[in-house]
Amino acid sequence: MKDDLPPFVTFATGAKLLKDLDLVDSITVDGLREMARNPKNQGWWKFGDGPTQTPYIPVGKTRTMETGIFLSMFRTGPRRGGRGRKPEAS
Repeated sequence: MKDDLPPFVTFATGAKLLKDLDLVDSITVDGLREMARNPKNQGWWKFGDGPTQTPYIPVGKTRTMETGIFLSMFRTGPRRGGRGRKPEAS
């Protein structure tokens, strides 16, 4: 992970970071939250209360996510909702 990345992201800063790093064509904060809530995404969404998930870190009333884990979800795996980008073939 690059040194200038924040250690944690919110849904708002995470959506912006995904666009800034060109990991998605487009995404909204609400779209990202929907990905987190959708039961069919629980196989790849790494944050939550499940036994294999990483807990959100509360900061006040805001849930934050560890940036490295967050980005890894979008760097690997299938396209998400037609908005994510597939990993480039090596």
